[in-house]
Order: sequence, then C-alpha cells, then structure tokens
Amino acid sequence: MIQQPNALDGCFLTYERQQHNVRPYIGVVLRATGTAPSLNRVREQVGDRIERMPTLACTVTKQKRRTVWESDPDFDPHRHVHEVWLAGCTSTLEEAVDSLLGATVPDRSPRWGVWLIHGYSPREYALFYRAHHGAQDGQALMDAVTALFGTGPADVPRGAVPPVGLPWAQRILVRAITRSVADRMQTFGPSLAWSTKRTLTGAAQLVSAAIPASLLREAGRALGATSNDICLAALAAALRSWMPESWLAPHQRERDLHVGLPISVRYPEERFSVGNRFSAIRVPLSFWEESATARVAAITRTTSRVRTEGMRRVLRAQLSLPEWLIYRIVRQAANARNGLDSTGLLRIPGRLALGADPIKTAVPTLFLHEGRILAVSFLSYGGQVVVSFTIDRALADLGDLPALWAGAVEQLWREGKNRPQAGTGDSSTSITLPRPVSARKHV
Repeated sequence: MIQQPNALDGCFLTYERQQHNVRPYIGVVLRATGTAPSLNRVREQVGDRIERMPTLACTVTKQKRRTVWESDPDFDPHRHVHEVWLAGCTSTLEEAVDSLLGATVPDRSPRWGVWLIHGYSPREYALFYRAHHGAQDGQALMDAVTALFGTGPADVPRGAVPPVGLPWAQRILVRAITRSVADRMQTFGPSLAWSTKRTLTGAAQLVSAAIPASLLREAGRALGATSNDICLAALAAALRSWMPESWLAPHQRERDLHVGLPISVRYPEERFSVGNRFSAIRVPLSFWEESATARVAAITRTTSRVRTEGMRRVLRAQLSLPEWLIYRIVRQAANARNGLDSTGLLRIPGRLALGADPIKTAVPTLFLHEGRILAVSFLSYGGQVVVSFTIDRALADLGDLPALWAGAVEQLWREGKNRPQAGTGDSSTSITLPRPVSARKHV
C-alpha cells in the first residue's frame, strides 16, 4: 500500500496550509431508501468493510518539506463515522450537505469520514463520504465508496507495487516530452474568464441534476464521441445560456473556455495504493461555436489524443516531477483565468447499499479554489449520470445550471438521432426524459 510518496499528495496538503480558506476535499452524497439506521449500524458496516480498502487506515502529513505516508497505529474506523440529525429543526438535507462542504478532518488521522444525515424524511436518509484530496483522487474515492457500501464481492488487495520513481531516461522519452510540450502550448493562452460583479462568499453549495445514462451513450454513438465528450459539450452549452451577458468584457470574446480535465493514470495493481494517481489536460470547449455537433467534434479531437498509450505514459511520468514544480502547476491551474475545475465522467460500478437499504442516487462533490465561482463533476451510477456543481453561495439566485446541462444533453441526443449516419439498433426508441425541476432537489 505505502510506497514512495506522490508529489500531488504533498501539493494538496501545502495548498490547504497556505490558503486557509480553501478546503480541498472531494466526496459523494449517497441517498438511501429506508428508515434511518442508528449510528452504530453504520459504524458496524464501515468497520466490517474496512479491510476491503486498507489504505483507509493510512494517514498523510507534511513533516517540514517531506510528504509522509504511514499506517495509523491508533486507527479506529468507528471514529470516522459521524451523525447529523435534522429532526425538530428547519434544516434540510441540502443545507446539511452545504455546511459539511467546509468541514475538516484532523490532519493527524486518516483524512476521510462518513456522515449519516437523517431526520428530514421518514422514508430515506443520506450518507456523505468525504476525503481530503491529498489522500484520495477521484478514482480512489469511488473505490472507497464501493468497498464500504458495494453489494458485490470484495476485491482482494494485492501486494505492493514498485515505486513510481524511475530514472529519468526510463520514465519518459525525449519524443514524448516534445509531444507533451506541444500539446500544452496549444492551450497555453488564458481561458475565458468573467467578472460576476458580486462579492463571493467563499462558501459552497451543491446543486445537481440527473439524466438517463443511455441518453449520453446514444448521443455519443451517433456523434462519434464518448459519453465524457458529450458531458463537456453540454457543459459549454449550459454555461452559454446561464452566464449573464454583463459578466463578459469585450476582449473576452476572443478567448475559448477551457476545463482542467483530470486523467487517471492508476495501474490496475495500484487499486490499493495510497495517494493520488492522476494528471490533467486542458480541454477547450469551443464555447463560441454555434453548432452543437461541431463543438462535440472539436472536444473529441482533443480528448482522443489522451486515449493513446503514448500520451498516458507522458502523463504518468509527470507524477515523478519534483513536488515544487508540480505545486506551481497546481497553483497555476487553480487560477480562474486558466479554466474551470472539472472531473471526467466517474463511475461507480455495481450497486451500493447500507445493509438491506439500497442507495438510489450518488452525487459527487468538489471544492472551490480561491476566487473560483464553481466546479463541475460528472458521475455515472445506477443507470443515471449526475452533473453536480459546487458553486459559491453568492450565485444562489441565478438560473438552474444543472437543468440547463440536462437540456443540452437532450438536444445533443436529438441531433444525433436525426443525423443520417446515426442508426444503432435502438436509436429510435422513445426515452422518457426527467422534467427540469429545481436542481437542489436532486442532491
């Protein structure tokens, strides 16, 4: 489990220490059907399942300039399960989740937690799993949730894998370096940025919407794209409809909007290794493109380069760069002028449950970098894809951005369905779309 520390782990720890108002935590809100259990029942399941994800017993800290991973000798999984009881008060599930987005986990213990949230309904409750980004990346987060609440058989932990660090000549070829630099230079210019003319609170809220996963798959097949590409194209369309005209200065119309898209470079044998295993690319969204299908094609051209084995080796090699250099890259990416913070389309395989109570929805959460107004995440679970926006509370009165995204996906599906070359076997099947209700009801 514990091998050579990853530079990204230390970067997120340093980031939090230097930016005291930033809470670099990621998570997922799980809504369960049934009567709320006791706190002890949740603790029992987490305790019984902890061996399925042994890295949860490890802690990461900064000791002067060194990033150190070690097993916690006093680890007790029960201490990582907490309770939020809403009965008898006016708080809602949404308000409880929003308040927890700014909570911290003690830095001298494994930096994750599960919150049981109940009392807001007699027929359901929620579990909120959160972890510090210095301890887990998005894929590790999905692995942890599956280990603790998955209904399938447990994966058997494998032995330790060789350290990430290798001699430079073996890590990356000169040709690969040149290729990586060339790709970065294409998007080196500043991204589209805007001024909200409002004072940001720095506090986050979560809004989300869900659509059938089949909608994305069929649109992708018809347009020659992946579901992830369709997610990004719909994001650009939604932001164009949502963003007030007054936010954009005239010179901003010369710039495209970029997202920072994390790419997992985790090997299968690293399923139970500590720390982060991802790199990132900047993806231009063709924000000003009027044709939705042309936007999809442009996004696909960018993301398809990452799906080659050569580029993945380049991205993997970046994990071995010095921590001070990676930290500068992380801080640069955190600047709003360099694009939106996003995830790729994450997936939770199989089904989740607490005991016999099925988990019906899963909504991912991100965090806000300093000065950022929003971050966006995509998650596939149980036949649905959820888009979630972690957004500054100063913008709570603006339009329903998640519903706009769902509508943009529907439009892409319809355009793909009407293309002459589209024609998978069931492309003409009628699909019942969710009504665009208030996004916060989907949390």
